[in-house]
Amino acid sequence: MAEYNTEQKKILLEFLEKNHDNAYTIEEISTELKAKGASVGKSTVYRLMTKLVEEKRVKRQLASGSRKSIYRIVLDEHCHNHLHLQCTECGRVLHLDEKISDELLNTVKKLNAFAISEEDTVLMGRCATCSVGGKK
Repeated sequence: MAEYNTEQKKILLEFLEKNHDNAYTIEEISTELKAKGASVGKSTVYRLMTKLVEEKRVKRQLASGSRKSIYRIVLDEHCHNHLHLQCTECGRVLHLDEKISDELLNTVKKLNAFAISEEDTVLMGRCATCSVGGKK
């Protein structure tokens, strides 16, 4: 089956690329797109995000303390080679240095005989901005 690059898909990818440091729920994406005047319905966002996750162009995970899924774009193949940090206050996603990520993963494996799936693991906490005075 042919894959079409629709206008809605283009709009969605542009939004995700522009906001690559954040993760969003489908509702948040739909609201943001609607506020920008884009005609991309919530059901279309669900359908497109499902395809983009299957293609490994978007990463899906559970939001901290919630059963809702959040999504963020994967900008390059190196994004799969390190752990990520996500702020529980503002939602910002930070890329952990690959060397530090590898050291942490190897230490856990060595001490606990447990191999962490770095592609599926996000370390949750507060970023420097949110830690100073609780600012977002």
